[in-house]
Order: sequence, then C-alpha cells, then structure tokens
Amino acid sequence: MVAILDAVLQLLEDRPFHEIGVEEICERANVSKMTFFRYFGSKEEVLDYFTMRWCFQRSVEIQEGKFHGQAGIRHVFQSASEIPGALKILVALIQYYAKLNEPPAKKELSAYERYYISGNKTDSLQIRIRSLREIIAHYADETDVPAGDRPMFVDHLLTLFYGIPFQLYTGGIGNESLSDAYRRHLDFVLETPPKRS
Repeated sequence: MVAILDAVLQLLEDRPFHEIGVEEICERANVSKMTFFRYFGSKEEVLDYFTMRWCFQRSVEIQEGKFHGQAGIRHVFQSASEIPGALKILVALIQYYAKLNEPPAKKELSAYERYYISGNKTDSLQIRIRSLREIIAHYADETDVPAGDRPMFVDHLLTLFYGIPFQLYTGGIGNESLSDAYRRHLDFVLETPPKRS
C-alpha cells in the first residue's frame, strides 16, 4: 500500500491525478494490477489512504499534546502545505470528493501501519483517527472563539483548507505558494474577532 501511494505521489509531480492510470501506478510501484486491486478498489481509494494516514499523524499529535489552539490550527495547514505536491494532491482530493454521492467507505489502518507511520510508537496503536473536521474542531475548542461561534469558525477553516488550493490551481488568487496563501488567510481569520449579527 505504501509503495502504491508513493507511486501515485511521484506521478502527481508531473501531471494531474485524472491523467494517471492504474497501469502506470502499478508499473511505478512494481506491483501487478491484481495486487493493486487487492488493496484498493480504484485509484481514488489511494487518495483516501493518503488522507487517512495524514489524519492519523495529526491525531497522534493531538494525543501527544504537541500543539494547542491557534498554533495547532496553523500546524494543520502548514503540515498540509509541506507535503510534496500538496497543491495537486489537494486539488485531486477536491475533484474526487466532488464526484462522490456519499462519503467514502471508512477504513482503518492496521496495527503495523500505525506503528510504522507513528515512528514506532506503541502507544499510537489505539488512537482513534480523527477526521479533518474533528482535528480542526479540537484546536478550535482551545481558542478564545465563543463556544456558540465555533461550528461556524471550523466551517470557515475547512473552507480555507480546500478553497485556497483550488483557487491557486485555477489562478484565482495569484502565484504565491500554498504555504504563503494559507498563512495569509489564516492571519486574517485568526486575528479578526468573530462578529455576531
């Protein structure tokens, strides 16, 4: 699964996800199509696997108390922007999710995958993998945003998380890096107190 994911990430460096075929992924990962389909029902499921691994890493950080409040929110966005090929990956996820009629089937990481991804930490084996919404909501709960405003605050942050890559990809907000665009928009959202109407 890791080899297949790595192959997809390498292929994304050269072109968009929709132009990448399963045969090409298999060739790059040095696996057969039979092996590919033993682990993934489609190439889009590789994106789900990527997302699950990333959310697991953020869930481990929450469990370990590495970040809090606004620093945690900023870290979530920064960690996404530092992924090689992050812009293409996030745009591929947006396109994939936009085509779904219902959320993708929930999968779990094996104990070995958890151990490997967490850097050989045995205490990570029982950590519940939080969704992106739950990760952001956790850090939002540690801010001074009033409790009644937090659901909308989380919605705004989720909109930024997916909206900024899409706008960058389509040229809607200029040529800055994903990291810089995230930082600039987070500065505005996090430093502007919410106003009730």
